[in-house]
Amino acid sequence: MKRVMLGILAILMVVGLSGCGDSTVAVAPPSITSYQFTKDALHEYINGSVDYYAPDSDIDSMTVVVYDSRGREWSRTNTLISHPGITQGTIPFSIDYVTFPSDAYAYTFSIYLTDFNGYTSNQAVDSFYIP
Repeated sequence: MKRVMLGILAILMVVGLSGCGDSTVAVAPPSITSYQFTKDALHEYINGSVDYYAPDSDIDSMTVVVYDSRGREWSRTNTLISHPGITQGTIPFSIDYVTFPSDAYAYTFSIYLTDFNGYTSNQAVDSFYIP
């Protein structure tokens, strides 16, 4: 009887210890791998795209923010993205600057991606001038 009880106790200890591991889940935030844009001065907008890699395949949104030379925010666009199960791809963006005042200095835009867990990617940052 003692051997049976010791055997059961040993099994319970093994089963109990097998569940006591590090339960930390590795999280991999998305990243912007490249971007490109063109400026249409006639119609006053920027047209472009960002290439991304999302190892967790969980892109949720893309945010585009434009600042003037003094750091004031002129526009912010948050676009919801639905690419479940997609680990890499291209997302288009545009910036309509028709209402921005002309400035001798460049406007700067920043683009970043956010995943479903709230993790953000690196930023794609560039600038453009308004004639």
